[in-house]
Amino acid sequence: MNPDRFQTLIEMLAVRAIETGSRPAFTFKETSVTFRQLWEGVNHFGSYLLKKGMQPGERVLTALPNGPEFFYAFYGIQRAGGIAVPVFPLAGPERIIAIAQLCDAHKVVVPSMLPGDQLAQLREIARAADLDVLITAERAGTSQDSDFPEIRPEQVAFLQYTSGSTGNPKGVIITQANLLTNVRQMIAGMEITPEDVFVSWLPVYHDMGLILKTMVPFYLAAELFLLPTNLRDVKPWLEAIEEHKGTFTAAPDFAYRLVLRKTEPFEYDLSCLRVALNAAEPVRETTITSFHQHFGLKNVMVAGYGLAEATVGVSMWPPGTPNRIDAKGAPSVGVPFPGVEAAIVCGDQFQSPGQLGEITIRSTANSLGYFNNQAENEKLFWKDGYLLSGDLGYLDADGYLYIISRKKNILKRSGVTISPWEIEEVVDRRGEVRYSAAIGIDRGSVEGEQIVLFAEIRNGEQMPDQARHELAVGIVADIHDYMGFRPARVYLLKPKGIPLTDNGKVQHVRLRELFINGSLRQRGVILYPEV
Repeated sequence: MNPDRFQTLIEMLAVRAIETGSRPAFTFKETSVTFRQLWEGVNHFGSYLLKKGMQPGERVLTALPNGPEFFYAFYGIQRAGGIAVPVFPLAGPERIIAIAQLCDAHKVVVPSMLPGDQLAQLREIARAADLDVLITAERAGTSQDSDFPEIRPEQVAFLQYTSGSTGNPKGVIITQANLLTNVRQMIAGMEITPEDVFVSWLPVYHDMGLILKTMVPFYLAAELFLLPTNLRDVKPWLEAIEEHKGTFTAAPDFAYRLVLRKTEPFEYDLSCLRVALNAAEPVRETTITSFHQHFGLKNVMVAGYGLAEATVGVSMWPPGTPNRIDAKGAPSVGVPFPGVEAAIVCGDQFQSPGQLGEITIRSTANSLGYFNNQAENEKLFWKDGYLLSGDLGYLDADGYLYIISRKKNILKRSGVTISPWEIEEVVDRRGEVRYSAAIGIDRGSVEGEQIVLFAEIRNGEQMPDQARHELAVGIVADIHDYMGFRPARVYLLKPKGIPLTDNGKVQHVRLRELFINGSLRQRGVILYPEV
């Protein structure tokens, strides 16, 4: 069957089990799971859920890491007519219950390997919230021949909870049709073929790791080597690319910077790579250039752009071609995929090429909105079928897209618009810095908004006071040399002092809140200046 005829993910897996049943759907920790085994696991779990009384359209949370159990549960929920709600598998019980309450879910699926004490704690807390805790291993012994409902393209497949830079979780509604549409858009735009070999450590509970890095290879029956989500050591990722002759990998910019810091030049032969997609956070020109030099590559790393509200993929630089870099050193994130339109708006007006404004997206892959959140839905949609991304950027004369900043993160200094990412790239070049974040603080004085810089420092607690002072002075000098102005204040923090989303994005709005209400100081994460 031509994959372009698939109407739902469930149909896709059913056909794959018949036509390519003996081929590996994915390989995880050197163990391959065939399409037939995947389909059997999905059916067993779906049958188990029906026996547990799951109703059509019921939301079911999955707190599962990368691995076979995730796919059995994620697709098993859909097979049984439910809506999957993947959440960060290391989230505490309170967050799991909070998401369950947001989407009115009464079941959460946890892995077989969950330690007994954690399981007992979760069940105790969940019981009070009317939340039933299910274990993936309990599917064993169930029949895979249950009376499953028909799954239609317009049905909701899953809710992608995203907190972005604000820390306010919103459940993005993604249908079966949304997913298959965006899969096809990305395959066309990224020139992906069944001969591509995917290597991924990205979390499958989040959109890029789930849709691009697993649904696309499932759709094409391409090879997929899936790794645990663990970047404490980047070497297994690079070893897998080298060993399996991976042609397609993807990661946020910070992961590639980690590779550059933790490996020697030419330590790995990555010449097999066709695409190393850099997306999901601001892309830095220095990362692209350094990665190519580090491994002796050319035009392999490409910048891309996406958002959960558009299912995931919006644009990417054409594979194998040099990136465009604007006058401020920002790489273009390419042209929109086939079937995706991007426009820049300000107020009710479209902007001309080169003019800054909010990026809007029109696509049949666009989400229906946020689950049970009318207030946010009213802010999401513009007109003529466009949705508002919340990102600021511009299109050049050839239709190439550039991202400047999140709308809520933009900084204003003396009437000049500044992207925090431009400042952060300067600071992050220092080897002592893990993460940095620039925010604007307006105390109501005549100076207006002032820029405050926060930097997490490696081994900062062991650093002498004088060394901390010299580092802060050096950071101020770096910013002044590059930007032409000095920040109002620099704060050095302990590691993990800057709030991040589950997939590693800096939460600038949340950081501003924590700073203003004194929480950073109360939690003891500020190393410099001391009170």
